Amino acid sequence: MINKTLKKYLLKIPSVRSYVDGVNKVRHENTILNAKVSNVDSLISYSRSPFLFDSKADFLTERLMSHPVRIDTPTIELESIGVSEITNRIEVADRLITSYHKAIEDESLSPLKRDGEDLWTKLLRNELPDLMASIDQRNPEKLVEFLKGFGTSFVWFGGITTCIDGYNKDLRTNRVALTYFDKLVSLAESLGIARLESPESGTWGENLKLSTETLVKRIEDKLGISISPPMGIIHTDGIDIGDSLLHYRHINALYSATRVHQINKYSKSVCEYGGGLGITAMYSRRLGVNDYTIFDLPITCLLAGHYLIHAIGEDNVTLYGEADKYDSIKLLPYWECQNEKDDRFAFALNQDSFPEISDNLIMEYLFQIKRTASDGFLSINHECFEPRTVNNFILQSGGFDKIHRSKCWVREGYVEEFYQV
Repeated sequence: MINKTLKKYLLKIPSVRSYVDGVNKVRHENTILNAKVSNVDSLISYSRSPFLFDSKADFLTERLMSHPVRIDTPTIELESIGVSEITNRIEVADRLITSYHKAIEDESLSPLKRDGEDLWTKLLRNELPDLMASIDQRNPEKLVEFLKGFGTSFVWFGGITTCIDGYNKDLRTNRVALTYFDKLVSLAESLGIARLESPESGTWGENLKLSTETLVKRIEDKLGISISPPMGIIHTDGIDIGDSLLHYRHINALYSATRVHQINKYSKSVCEYGGGLGITAMYSRRLGVNDYTIFDLPITCLLAGHYLIHAIGEDNVTLYGEADKYDSIKLLPYWECQNEKDDRFAFALNQDSFPEISDNLIMEYLFQIKRTASDGFLSINHECFEPRTVNNFILQSGGFDKIHRSKCWVREGYVEEFYQV
């Protein structure tokens, strides 16, 4: 052991002093870190979801959850179903390509312009060049082969697949499945077929014990429809509900369809600005709305057309450039909203898109909604880009009366607003 005199002498040497100071700093930081880790473990044991945590990554899951994981929940696994052989895939792809190119040709004649290539098309050209190449080359066989493999692996963006996507930051499949199941429980609560728990009194953290089978039966009995989405059209990851899988986007879409259904008692015509894959339109059709129109980007209309034609039948979907059919889901490029008649629709819907598009398009869409939607407008959107929120754009636009504003049942951080014109 170094005696005190020698130690004092050695510490006068700059290099030795620097080394010792560095070691002491590391020891001090480790002491603080160990105290923090111990404190975190203690906090987790008293947190709202103590049974969730077995990894630091679980913080990424907890932030998405509406329900506390306070009890040992049934094991919920994520399942996968791939595409199946469908005899008319090439014919449908040819139909989609024809409609897409007509839209691109007609866009230059529209008074409603976008500044250059839209975000989604840029994204797809960068991320999925084979998709855009098959469309540009008018090659239906190549398009079919791409779509059959699309979504078989993680994509960081969302909206046009039913695979694991950027919604989940913790990609462990059991955690992904838990967030999907959490949404299913919230859907049941929104319909009043599962009670809403209160942390202030009574039992709390019990609803996650409900089985998937029980929840699905209660929801289907309440709505009077099957909620099983068709499988085999595109790759799907989701929680098993017996004859099908539910991806979180299926649950979001079903919820949106039920919210429109609650205000649209007589199943009047509906238009949706930005429809994604068209899953909300599909569920709305099951709930009785036969006249449903989606306004979206040409590339998104193509992807939605692919899904919907195989989901509900060739004759029940009308693409741009085809003869209009009243009792169909119509997929039109965004500028076509300007060509609809006054009061053409009863209700308009937008979800998860208005805050993410250009200001001039939002203001034009709101003007068209006031002109064409006689009974009201439902918005389900986040407010991440405040002041660019639907609420603020509505105030700028004028001509809307807000009937209600509330948190969304199935989407943490999303707000629902219903307006009358």
